[in-house]
Parts: sequence; C-alpha cells; structure tokens
Amino acid sequence: MDGPSNEEDYVTFLRKGKDDLVFQIGLDFKVRDYGLSLNPSVSVSRNKVSDLAATFYGLPVGASVLGASLADLFEAEGREGGLLPRWSVFPQDDLGLVADLVVSDLERFGFPFLDAFASLSDIVRHLEHAKKSRFDLGHLAIAFAEMGDFPNAISAIEELASAASGEPPFVAEQADLFVVRFKEHYRLD
Repeated sequence: MDGPSNEEDYVTFLRKGKDDLVFQIGLDFKVRDYGLSLNPSVSVSRNKVSDLAATFYGLPVGASVLGASLADLFEAEGREGGLLPRWSVFPQDDLGLVADLVVSDLERFGFPFLDAFASLSDIVRHLEHAKKSRFDLGHLAIAFAEMGDFPNAISAIEELASAASGEPPFVAEQADLFVVRFKEHYRLD
C-alpha cells in the first residue's frame, strides 16, 4: 500500500493497480467518548470514472466507484462479529491486539474483495449485479461509456433518470444534472 491520505479523521491507504485502478483501505480515527471505532472499509476507484462522476454530479471530488465495509464483508460470508466492537479501541484495550485483528480481518476478507478487480470490466460486472444506488448507476454509465459500450451506458442513464424521478427535489435535480452533463460529455444528444 502507498502512504496514508487523510481527510480529517478518516485515513485511507492507497495502492495502484492495473488498468488505472486504485485500491483503498479506509479507517476511521475519530475519537469518541468510549474510544475509537475504526470501521475498516475497502474500495476500488478508477480515477477517470470517479472524476467524471464528480463533475457530472456537481461535486468537488470523486468518490470510490465501489466499496464495502469490513462488517458488510463479514455479513456476506455469514459470519458474526462484524459489528462495531470488533474493530473498536476502548481505553483498557491493547492497541496492538486490535491492530493485529484489523490486519488479519483485512487479509482474510478485505483483500479477496479487492483482488476480484483487475480491470474496468470487473467493476462493471460487479455494479451490474449489485443493488444499485443512483451513484452506482452513474458510475456504471460512465464505465460503460469509457469501455465504448454506449447502448448499456444509455440504459444505465435511463435507469438513473427513472429512479430519480420520485426522489426529493435536490436528489432529482442532481440526477438530472448528471444526465445532462453525461450526454454533453459523450456527445449523445
């Protein structure tokens, strides 16, 4: 992993992969009344997809294209223990033991998740089968377009526009802005 990136109390460790992919491990270092709840997560980005999504949504920076909390990965494996206390540090805890547990769990559950992504097409396959949020649909549309698959890109855009039609005004406006900017960028009008 490359060095940490810090946004306030959330630290990410980055590693560059093939096909312009960037892998991230995130940890929450915000001090709470009881101590720390590290809430480890893993995510995958592709800079161009993330940057275009931010531009199309009118956001200052791009988000990861997809990701999962370690708790979600535990749950997907049918395991218990992916709850808050597992990766929490309480005043009486041995920090080294908690750190070892986080590393062990990342190696066992987080790294296999990340290893499943070697290319943009792997991201597309994952997003196609995932429960899609409007951000997922936007990322999926951009990924299809970057791969030159405009029929599927347009299908994702239409699904995004349809899903946003029943949302509160700010959400619907942001989705509409995305659709307009997407079509302008890829010259689809």
